[in-house]
Amino acid sequence: MLHIQSVSKQFGAKVLFDGAEAHLGYRSRAALIGPNGAGKSTLIKIVLGQEAPDAGLITRARHLSIGHLAQEVPKFAGTTVLGEVMRLDGRRAEVQESRRELEELFSKDPAAAADPALLERYGRTLEEVEHLDEYRLEARAKEILTGMGFKPTDFGRALTEFSGGWLMRVALSRVLLMDPDLLLLDEPTNHLDLESLLWLEDFLKGYRGAMLLVSHDTEFLNRMVHEVLEIDQKRLWTYKGNLDAYVEQKEQRLSVLRAQYAGQQARIAEIEDFVRRFGAKATKARQAQSRLKELDRMERIELPDDRATVRFRFPPAPHSGKEVVTVRKASMRFGEKTVFRDLDWVIRRGSRVAIVGVNGAGKTTLLRLIAGKLQASAGEVRHGHEVKTGYYAQLQAESLDLRKTILEELETVAPEMPVAQVRAIAGAFLFTGDAVEKRCAVLSGGEKARVALAKLLLSPSNFLLLDEPTNHLDVESRGVLLEALRDYQGTLCLVSHDRAFVSPLVDSVLEILPSPEGSRVLQLVESYDDYLARKERELALSKPAVSGKEPGGSGKDRLSPAREDASPKRTGPSNNQRQAWERERERTEAEIARLETRQAELNGLLADVATYQDKARSLALAEEQRQLEKALGEKLARWEELCLLLP
Repeated sequence: MLHIQSVSKQFGAKVLFDGAEAHLGYRSRAALIGPNGAGKSTLIKIVLGQEAPDAGLITRARHLSIGHLAQEVPKFAGTTVLGEVMRLDGRRAEVQESRRELEELFSKDPAAAADPALLERYGRTLEEVEHLDEYRLEARAKEILTGMGFKPTDFGRALTEFSGGWLMRVALSRVLLMDPDLLLLDEPTNHLDLESLLWLEDFLKGYRGAMLLVSHDTEFLNRMVHEVLEIDQKRLWTYKGNLDAYVEQKEQRLSVLRAQYAGQQARIAEIEDFVRRFGAKATKARQAQSRLKELDRMERIELPDDRATVRFRFPPAPHSGKEVVTVRKASMRFGEKTVFRDLDWVIRRGSRVAIVGVNGAGKTTLLRLIAGKLQASAGEVRHGHEVKTGYYAQLQAESLDLRKTILEELETVAPEMPVAQVRAIAGAFLFTGDAVEKRCAVLSGGEKARVALAKLLLSPSNFLLLDEPTNHLDVESRGVLLEALRDYQGTLCLVSHDRAFVSPLVDSVLEILPSPEGSRVLQLVESYDDYLARKERELALSKPAVSGKEPGGSGKDRLSPAREDASPKRTGPSNNQRQAWERERERTEAEIARLETRQAELNGLLADVATYQDKARSLALAEEQRQLEKALGEKLARWEELCLLLP
């Protein structure tokens, strides 16, 4: 479906790729990973055709549709939530207009209806109209928006009323409704609460096209992908399996590479020693020259650069009283809106609590309340003896004084600390040498987050309150923060949608359940992992018995397995029938794999200028490609039918 062939790209002296190769088939589910600055965004732009490679090419299947979600908050026109999602990528209006124009042309000029090119275009237009499933488009849009956390009352609201996080959900909903051949999603889980995240995972599991995902959420990727593309050493490395499998396979590859490197270095040293000892001797000169030529011909093995990662530990937590925070009959109101009321809660020394709930339920408000950043509308919030609070706000990185340098910003929380010690802590967060003189205004999101964490480290505390601390951090930095928090000896309370980050850190869960009268706050008797499992069960039970268009499906209505089982008029297939279907599905999968392999070969041949020197051969290859695409489409359609028959 999409083939990356010998792609090279560099900016100035920095080489991002040199001969990168990768292939995505019609059912590929791949993660694109690499350190910040490795070139993930550039590669995405090259795939989308927004940027040209310096060398190599991207070949795509004909009429390949791509749905792309970027990290940046989109700029929407003045419209409503539902209207923007149903606009798709603008293609819907184009398809409808194309169909109207062609039908009008055929009615006025009967001869036009015999034009093969116009008929082919009309056929493709009708296929797109059918794919859009116009009659159910609005229902599907509302279903997706509901899964993304929007209420029915939100559908008609203007987009100007929503924050950037909610606008990203609108953009994601629009991409999902497009139902393209390839989903290219860059950090799709950012701004999602747990419920929306679980819904998205369930949706994508039913998606029938290909996916290329960029995400720092390791749990999400582990559940979604069966292939990993890593940008490393200016190449694209392909690993089969999820992220856990990738880690194991990469270590095996690097072990072999290190052994080869050591062997090569030993050989180089041996040659250089021989030349040094015998190069000047007439009897050995020829042998010395021969070995020097061997050195020149040798393709040097390079080891990956050691990646700089954040490295720090929280300072020892000062001793505090047994009851860190006591909340009695606390309520929070903003105007007419009651966020929660009559909350009773005691956080004891050494507790590790996760505050969970949907977006808008009041998690951040509760965290700010117990941090002392807000005053309760009613009731009491009391901190215990010698409690020293460290608070990391969700927008902490954006609260930096952009006029200050990194060093000046750090010194605001530690004015008495020697500059050398402040610089040492900055160095632990990868700000070394002259980097500490950079102004906060020019920092990336990840760099701002690291400055905010460094400020937290400069103020020793025994009670840490963290609101989405992993936002903007890469995988390596998240891992270091996780280990630092596991070793932290104080009391911890955090809000985060990053399941792999939260699970090993907490021992109790506080759930906020929204309601019109004000959210209810419940101390759960289950672990965080049990809470996750319960939410997944609730999601499964909430699915409607009848679903219209399957995510990524053909748009035809079908009964779900739950409805089929409930119908007394239907009986399941016999064992013989099921075995026949299973054998046919296996044969179909093998045939699809064969066709995709040949398709990649044809794409490569048809992209080669030399192919067109032989006109007869080029025409034959083009015809074979058209026939192959037709056959592949038929096989994929049959495979989908068999998957429905064999859930």
